[in-house]
Amino acid sequence: MHSKVMKTRLGLLYLLAAAVLSLFSISRPVFAAEGAFIILPGEASRYSGQQGREGDFTELLATADETGGVLGFFRQTIAPKSGPPTHLHEMEAEFCYVVSGQFNFKLGERIVSAPAGAFVFIPRITPHTFQNIGTEPGVLLFGVTPGGFEKMFAERQGVDADTNQKLMAKHHMQVVGPPLR
Repeated sequence: MHSKVMKTRLGLLYLLAAAVLSLFSISRPVFAAEGAFIILPGEASRYSGQQGREGDFTELLATADETGGVLGFFRQTIAPKSGPPTHLHEMEAEFCYVVSGQFNFKLGERIVSAPAGAFVFIPRITPHTFQNIGTEPGVLLFGVTPGGFEKMFAERQGVDADTNQKLMAKHHMQVVGPPLR
């Protein structure tokens, strides 16, 4: 019985995530009326990765400013063997859908393989990281709620390590360990 309830909950969570992802899988706002907007392909603001992760890039699909603070949504293309240090978000829950590629995700102390089609939910204050373990770039769709964290990718373009640390603190992010290797 417990297994059936868990499968039902996971199924509902997956459907909810798929609905949210389908709403935001296209790019930059073209129409805004009473908070609604549409993003067209190829029009998302695009930012390169930080020093040491130059092969990665982030496209902002929806920011807190555009969603009334409800969420931030972004697409990341991650180079092979790349990924962030282990970190946590003090204010935001985070969710991720693996569009393409093969990733390992570390959630707390557990490491889980996440192929294309996998969905990951990360409650706030949960140490986590990921690594593209494939041989080609992989694509991840991320959401954070409440929104705001996603703006860090734009703000840290070309900054030094000290400024990057200050931006992470501003956006309630703490590095708590190394990247996966």
